[in-house]
Amino acid sequence: MLRHILLAALLIFSSVGYAHTSDDEGGIMPSGDNRPIPWPWSAAQPFPWDDIQGLWRVEQDDYVSYFAFKVVKEKTGGGRQLFVRQIDGETRRVLAEGVGFETGKVILAQMTSCGGTTYRLTLTSFDLEKSPQPPGLGNLYKNSVMVLSLGSLEARSTSEMINLQLFKVSSRFRFSQETCVSH
Repeated sequence: MLRHILLAALLIFSSVGYAHTSDDEGGIMPSGDNRPIPWPWSAAQPFPWDDIQGLWRVEQDDYVSYFAFKVVKEKTGGGRQLFVRQIDGETRRVLAEGVGFETGKVILAQMTSCGGTTYRLTLTSFDLEKSPQPPGLGNLYKNSVMVLSLGSLEARSTSEMINLQLFKVSSRFRFSQETCVSH
């Protein structure tokens, strides 16, 4: 029940929320994405809960960011949630964090940066045979191709978001107590 209430609240806030940006938060997402979107969104496969935990990297041009994922159980209902922490690729400081919920075959999370910016993050898994791009070289996770999508809370679909392939760096990642300080 709590999961449904939180998911409903997340969807309501994401539909009426306003994402603001500040100059000091330029590392939260790439400045733009004019590449065609090759991902066959309708071909998403069930989310790989058993393999997502750990540290993952995304890259586009000069943009590098890390995403740490930790699967957590709901206290009531026994469902799963995904704690997400975004880490700057250069300074290794925490940029943002949030909690994701499974909806359909994707994880939807509302992220809040240390500066107060809010944005949407989705995670989608694609079967290797149906993916237009194979897993990157050196990727520790080769069971599917993982795609991370970032965008404003107003984004109505993944076509309005920046879409990046995730590369697993480590299955072991210790979450430190370092966290964002909200305003």
